[in-house]
Amino acid sequence: MELRTSHQLILYLSLTLTLTLAFAFVSSLSSDRTSAMPPTPKQLILITGANQGLGYYATQQLAATGKYHILMGSRDLKKADKAIDDLVADKSYNVSKSDITPLQIDVTNDESIAGAANQVKQNFGSLDMLLNNAGIATAQAATSNQSLREVYHEQFDVNVYGAAAVTEAFLPLLQRGSGKRIAFTSTGLSSLAKAADGTQPVEKFPIYRTTKIALNMVMLYYAKTLEAEGFVVSGPAPGFCATNLNGHAGKKDPREGATMLVKALIAPKQEIHGHVFSDAGVAPW
Repeated sequence: MELRTSHQLILYLSLTLTLTLAFAFVSSLSSDRTSAMPPTPKQLILITGANQGLGYYATQQLAATGKYHILMGSRDLKKADKAIDDLVADKSYNVSKSDITPLQIDVTNDESIAGAANQVKQNFGSLDMLLNNAGIATAQAATSNQSLREVYHEQFDVNVYGAAAVTEAFLPLLQRGSGKRIAFTSTGLSSLAKAADGTQPVEKFPIYRTTKIALNMVMLYYAKTLEAEGFVVSGPAPGFCATNLNGHAGKKDPREGATMLVKALIAPKQEIHGHVFSDAGVAPW
C-alpha cells in the first residue's frame, strides 16, 4: 500500500489499530466462554438441591473421582459457593474446585429453570446426566398457617412438578450428551407394597411419601419413553438419612445414603433402569 500523504498514513494506522482492538475483543469473549467449560473432557452432571444433604455428598463423591464436572444446583448461589469451598476444604475426599460449578436454579420457578438450562446450553452445549434431588418434607397435616391443600401443593410443587419441569427443560441438552442418565431421588416410603403389608406404616410422612409415589411414575414414564434413545432412568432410595429434610432425625449417615444417588449415575442399566432401588436392592412397587 503506497502512502503518499501524512493524512493517508494516519488513516492507515487508525484502521490497523481498530482491527487489532476488534480482534482482541473477540478473542477475549472466546476466552471467557472457554473458561466456563470444564478443563478436560469430563462428563457433565447437574444435581439439583446439591448445596446440602444428600446432593452435597453425592457431589463430593462424584467430583472426587476426577471423572466428572458437577453443576451444583442451588436456589442461592452464595450457599452454593460456600458448599463448594467446604467440599474443597474437606480433606477426607480429594475434590478440586475446578470440577464444580454453581448453578442458580429454583425448581418451583419456570423462569429460573429456563434460565439455568439456557446458561448450561451457552456455556457447555450439552448435559450428560441429571440428578433430580431437590426435595422437601414439611408439615404432614394441615397447620394453623396452611390448609391441607396448601401443604400438599407446597410439597408436590418441589418434589414432583419441579423434577418434571427440570427434566423437560434439560432434556434437549441431555439428548445431545453422551451420558444419558436421569435419576429422581426417591424413598423406600414410596412403596405401596410395603405400606400395604405394614413394613412401612402409612402413618409415616403421609404427604411426603405421596409425592414420592407420584415421582416414581414420572421416573417410570421417562424410563419407558427414553429407553430407545439409550437413556438409563432410575429412582435411587437413599434411606432415612440425617439431613435438613427431616431435621437430622434420620439414623443413617447421609454419606452412605449418597452412594445410592451415585449408583444411579454409574451402575449397569440392568440393575437400575426403571426401578426404585436402595442398598437392599430393587424396591417393590
